[in-house]
Amino acid sequence: MIDDIRCALASKSVVVLLSVSATIRVLFHFLILPNSPSALGPDEGTYAKLAKHVSQGLPVEVFLGYGPDLYHSTRSITLPSAFLIKLGLAELTAVRAIASVYGFTSTFTLALCFIAYLKLRNQTIQEMSSSLNKKFIFMLGLFAFLPSNFAWSTIGLRESGSQFWLITTFYCLLKLLNSNGRDSLKFIVLSAIALTLAYGTRPETALVFSVVALFFSTVLILKWRKFTPMIVIILGIFAGQAFTTTPTTPTAPAAPTTPTTPTTPTTPTTPTTPTRVNIFEPFQSMASTLIDFEKKRNLNTLDAQSALPKSACSEASEAILSMLKCTLSELPYRLFAFLFRPLIFFDQGSTNLTLAALENLGWLILIPLSIWLSLLRRENCVDRYVNWTLATFVVLFASSAALYEGNVGTAFRHKSTILWPIVFILMITPSNLPKLKRKIDSAS
Repeated sequence: MIDDIRCALASKSVVVLLSVSATIRVLFHFLILPNSPSALGPDEGTYAKLAKHVSQGLPVEVFLGYGPDLYHSTRSITLPSAFLIKLGLAELTAVRAIASVYGFTSTFTLALCFIAYLKLRNQTIQEMSSSLNKKFIFMLGLFAFLPSNFAWSTIGLRESGSQFWLITTFYCLLKLLNSNGRDSLKFIVLSAIALTLAYGTRPETALVFSVVALFFSTVLILKWRKFTPMIVIILGIFAGQAFTTTPTTPTAPAAPTTPTTPTTPTTPTTPTTPTRVNIFEPFQSMASTLIDFEKKRNLNTLDAQSALPKSACSEASEAILSMLKCTLSELPYRLFAFLFRPLIFFDQGSTNLTLAALENLGWLILIPLSIWLSLLRRENCVDRYVNWTLATFVVLFASSAALYEGNVGTAFRHKSTILWPIVFILMITPSNLPKLKRKIDSAS
């Protein structure tokens, strides 16, 4: 890991890009962002209040009607923000600072992923030509400075934290594939921790990533006899579920009172059994999640200036097969809406919608191009494995999110989750990598 960091910092282009990113973020904080929650993401006000609530040691069960669920699903954001508040920062400044740090380090970690991938192919970044190195820097810059992704990773939202921990998990898994002995044990622990913390920023996104990684880890078992990635993913799922589970707060016993008259002894109450963490909950609740998606999707359309049409599927339907058939019939339209709306000339109504529509012209190129490149014939099984894993995550996450989104605004924001795998696929296109000098073990 230290060698990868040195290799990345040895590149003047990477250092310049990171320096520009840090400078712009500081200027954005002090010169552009208002002192109140930004119109780009009003939810940052809620996260700021939650961080202040936690910093004061108040019980999360009574937070603004949200209960403890919001805290336990945002711990990786809330806890460091609460620490900054204790140091004297204002709550809104604290959550923005943590989000910006996550956004900045996500760019650097994505560069480390590329270096780790080259090492997995027995290559180094120095072997690339000047033109190919420029392509790598361009894609890294696209990730760092794409307007929407930059905005979400600067204001106090969860997007940057979710991105960072997923990219970190991906990096540790790449290192795990290329390590043995003590190094292997080290990256098993780091990968599991990173995935656990990914659940602590956005559990739904981490679960989709886990399912994809778990499926493709079977390929590693069959191809390379590598069992460690599957062990890591299983550990991460269980630990992540425990990390985001709301424990039952024990009720303090009532103070004894002195009776004024003799009373008949009462039967002692049976002690309440503590609530156990159900580590299999993500898998047991998948059926009911489909109905949940539909209810939340329709709820998300309320008071939205850019609401998507309400689902025609019956909210009251309890038949999973009927619900699934109806939902799948709506998926093509909703998937297109999630990936490419707002559309220029069609979705009007505000300056933000117009700017988002202009950026979507780029997404119209990025998404189909990355999926097409991921399906091209690859030189070895390493390339095929990484490309198919990332492409599957993009498709599965986009499909899942499409079932949930009720308005164009939140859909456009959540789409930033698939930017890093798309950028990485474009980074490792065959034209951007030198030929293998020798085949990797068991490569076909």
